[in-house]
Amino acid sequence: MAAGLRPGTGRALVRALSAAGMVRSVERGWWEITAEGQRLSSATAASPVLRATAERALGEFLTRVERVNRDRQFLGRVNRVVLFGSMLREEVERVSDVDLAVEVLPKITDHEKLAANNRRRVEGLLASGHRFRNILDVHFYWYREVFRFLKNRSRVVSLADYAAEKSLIMNVPHRMLLGDEEVVPAEPPPDPRPRVKPARRQRDDPF
Repeated sequence: MAAGLRPGTGRALVRALSAAGMVRSVERGWWEITAEGQRLSSATAASPVLRATAERALGEFLTRVERVNRDRQFLGRVNRVVLFGSMLREEVERVSDVDLAVEVLPKITDHEKLAANNRRRVEGLLASGHRFRNILDVHFYWYREVFRFLKNRSRVVSLADYAAEKSLIMNVPHRMLLGDEEVVPAEPPPDPRPRVKPARRQRDDPF
């Protein structure tokens, strides 16, 4: 978005974002995104859907979670499911999407056995003509297979990785649908002290 701004309009944008609570000043010339800004940045551009449609999509998602956890084909299991976002506001009839965060853990705790089972799964898929995008897609297929199955190409379900996003999600309104509540400390406030640039060394300074 910033790359498309006309010269001289950046300050006006920052003031508008600050007034909307999307960013806050850390010190002179330095800004950081707020939790509200994070939610906006991760929001989808999809059209709002009726709550009944969202509820149905959520029910189908939870059915897929049960399938993953009982089906031996999947090497990963869903340990946590957290609902957040507009679905929690019961007075909202049209929601943006079904915001969910999932924690996927391996069913096999032995790393060598997990890698061997994952390799056999990958080799079977390669033999059937499946193509992998990169080496990470191969090594972590056990995880990505679960994530893709849960998403199921749904336009309504917005899926986040709990491990990557938990510091944000657990500090905003949310509801645990599966697993235990985890207390995640809020990030410490920024250091209010101004940043001091190191003095430039003189050319004739031997040190």
